[in-house]
Amino acid sequence: MIFQQIWDADMNENGIFPLIDGLSDNKKNAAQGYVIVDMNPMPNEATTQGSEKDEISVFKEFLIPQSKQKSYDLFVKLHDNYDWKRNGKENNTLEEQEEVSTFLQFAIETKPMKLAREYAESNGHLATGSSDEEWIEMLKALWFKLILGKSTSYFEHVFLGEQGGQRKKLGGHHFWYHYLINDGPYVQLKKEDSIVFIRHVMVNKIEASQLAEVITIQYSLEEKDQNGNKTKLNKKVGGFFVGTSAEGLMALGTVAFLDGRQDIPTELNGEKLDITVFRTQDGEKHARTFFPKIKEAVTTGSR
Repeated sequence: MIFQQIWDADMNENGIFPLIDGLSDNKKNAAQGYVIVDMNPMPNEATTQGSEKDEISVFKEFLIPQSKQKSYDLFVKLHDNYDWKRNGKENNTLEEQEEVSTFLQFAIETKPMKLAREYAESNGHLATGSSDEEWIEMLKALWFKLILGKSTSYFEHVFLGEQGGQRKKLGGHHFWYHYLINDGPYVQLKKEDSIVFIRHVMVNKIEASQLAEVITIQYSLEEKDQNGNKTKLNKKVGGFFVGTSAEGLMALGTVAFLDGRQDIPTELNGEKLDITVFRTQDGEKHARTFFPKIKEAVTTGSR
């Protein structure tokens, strides 16, 4: 299926292998790159206020080869352009628009995005023989167009996450690398004038393969300001493709949206998944978010 093809293409280019601590971490390959997932990340003892931050290593170790680093560097240039807070109005400056264009010009030359482009053309979403510029404009409209009162975009919700309709809910946040470089998470995070405590983390996957291609993470945060006021923020279920590059995840999300279904059954390395897509509830039906949902392991004979 197309999702398996995109996954394989990404692993052959800028994606890195998602290994499991204690199960497949002996397969580390420096040339390919890797990230090691700890399936039992909670420390034995909780930290207390004022102690040093104690990292909860869901992603215990990672190595991105220099040959793949450009993809991740281009993403980092994008990720600080957004305000994750609820109803925060985004400002697309000329510099930020140029960063988006630079990322997309790089991305469309990669195999995962070429597969997404072939899918778009073969299914009538993009005219056959369209120029690179037309393809980029389609991707900008899909991923970077500001929606819901110019407060968010498909890219922001999927790659970065944002405060949801209720203040206690964290929405989106489905890119493993953003989670790694921003959240940690840590038992204690100092955040401007407040302290954030990780109260709970749970990691799940299925055992059809020895890789952590898809995991779900459940965690809760408690934020305490200088006045002692506490606010809890819960991520009920966060589904991740682990190890994908930014363009690999974008290729998966592009095809998922163009497919048209809300729940798309697929298989990835012998694992049964649903890829779920949500759209805005207005007449425009803009892409809102997408993420993988674990179903069950596929038996060997059905592969």
